[in-house]
Amino acid sequence: MGRKKKHSEEHENNERWLVSYADFITLLFAFFTTLYAISTIDAQKAGKMVMSMQESFNSTVFTPGSKTLSLSQSSGSGEGAAKSHDLVQSIQQSKAMHGKNGYQIVSGEKELGILRKNMADRLGAEVMKGIVRMHIEPRGLIISLGEGGFFDSGCDQIKPDGKILLDIIAENLVSVGNQIRVEGHTDNVPIKNSKFPSNWELSTSRATVIVRYFIAQYSFRPELLSSAGYAEYRPAWTNETEEGRSRNRRVDIIVLNPIAAEVEPK
Repeated sequence: MGRKKKHSEEHENNERWLVSYADFITLLFAFFTTLYAISTIDAQKAGKMVMSMQESFNSTVFTPGSKTLSLSQSSGSGEGAAKSHDLVQSIQQSKAMHGKNGYQIVSGEKELGILRKNMADRLGAEVMKGIVRMHIEPRGLIISLGEGGFFDSGCDQIKPDGKILLDIIAENLVSVGNQIRVEGHTDNVPIKNSKFPSNWELSTSRATVIVRYFIAQYSFRPELLSSAGYAEYRPAWTNETEEGRSRNRRVDIIVLNPIAAEVEPK
């Protein structure tokens, strides 16, 4: 009696399409997650995305400074990694430099130095004459306006020539998103007239006049501006000499470093 062979019938799988469908859904999820990561301009997410794509394609995914997607071949993983690193730095700088509504946030000595140089180049001779002085300190960029170039003695009205210089400064600062504080200072010579009973009122009024000028003439954001008057009590130089007193009669425009601005009233 012959042996009975067992034939197992192969069961046809009618649900194989689910595997492809699941893969497709997974790819769509990854694609839209990537778009979301790009739209939020988060440096950490973008950096991880770039490095992941770099490993997968061994190519330059993005060209730094460009908004278009590129898959041009790189010469090797080392070069691709370097370019990906450049992209991460570019995103970090962009995030640090831009605040709400496209205003530029200037931070760090290097960026403040660029802003200072741009103004110095345009002001030219006035900086050389000492009518406008600029320096950088931990709290930010200090733009010091000497009384002689901007105000008559004992007066808070800006001179016509002073407005020309103030216009140059305003044009350089109007797109800055940093907090800007305007501080008035005097020497220690007492003042008393019908408008200003003391140096307190004079110094405060000069600072306020410049703030009002920035808002009225250049539409500065009022919430980024503040004014203060210190009379003779914050001297930059000695009041024992005429030159020192002249240097102390000033209005300082301070582009506050974002770190220093953290302690400002909200």
